[in-house]
Amino acid sequence: MSMLYVKEQGAYIRKNGEALEVIKQGQRLLTFPMGNLDGVSIFGNVQISTQALASLMEYGIDVSLFTRAGRLVGQALSDSSKNIFLRFAQYEAYQDMDERMRLARIIIKNKIENQQRVVKQHRYKDGFVPKKELEQMQKLKTGLGKCMTANDIFGIEGMCSNIYFNCFSHMVDCSFKFSGRNRRPPKDPVNAVLSLGYTFLTREVCACLESESFEVYLGFLHGIRYGRKSLALDIVEEFRQPVVDRFVVRSFNKRVINEYDFQEEEGHIILTEDGFKKFCQEFELWMTGRKSIQPENYRKIIRKQSFSLKKALQDKVDYVPYHWDGKNDIFDQL
Repeated sequence: MSMLYVKEQGAYIRKNGEALEVIKQGQRLLTFPMGNLDGVSIFGNVQISTQALASLMEYGIDVSLFTRAGRLVGQALSDSSKNIFLRFAQYEAYQDMDERMRLARIIIKNKIENQQRVVKQHRYKDGFVPKKELEQMQKLKTGLGKCMTANDIFGIEGMCSNIYFNCFSHMVDCSFKFSGRNRRPPKDPVNAVLSLGYTFLTREVCACLESESFEVYLGFLHGIRYGRKSLALDIVEEFRQPVVDRFVVRSFNKRVINEYDFQEEEGHIILTEDGFKKFCQEFELWMTGRKSIQPENYRKIIRKQSFSLKKALQDKVDYVPYHWDGKNDIFDQL
């Protein structure tokens, strides 16, 4: 199963039998069987027919809409699950402050451990030794048990992330300068690809949670904010380092993405059309485990974690986030 990305400006997606066709100015650019799709991502000025959209919904295939620069605007989701009992369990856990904070601490503890493992596993070419940084992160992590509010938890997460991205700057071996995480808009190519990767990851997580009938606007760590799919952001935390950060390091260090793949547009650093195509192709291979050095199928793992969270809430047992073990570490190949 694959994800279809359509960014050809002025293109039109229509149904042809049991397949999708992408056409532009009367010329067919692509035909793809709907039965082989996991999802469709549409960027910028691309149209889709009502018949194609309805068929995708019947197949249970989600459609994600992005700006041309890659910002997620929204999703069209099939009505595949109606588990109201799961939502009751989710509301109950949210209303219990002790349980809500316990889940929030579990999420961030796991994120910090994934950060530590990525930092520890990397083979640094510039002689950087992250012993002090790992010790600092470990010390901060032990303080999570005393955190009784989301702000306290985010405080520790923020400090650990600052330390982590300092280490990350030593992982990326390319001509671009990376001096820390920035966004809205990203100010350098590395941050641009990180942001795009996190956006794609959020799309994947959100679709899985909604297919299980979660209330995606009700998070445990991120809480409630109008229009924000907070539960998706909660679950994204366990996949940021294993999925996106490792992918970004490989993409730059292997020169899969290079200086010719970027341009500045309205104050944003974005991928060029060719650069974006490369990103989508490589990210799809990475997500589905079709890279020999990365055999994990993260799309299946995200689905599994969504189901595990559902079972944990309904059966009132501990939720176990995705814990990257580093056994299939790409850094050994760099």
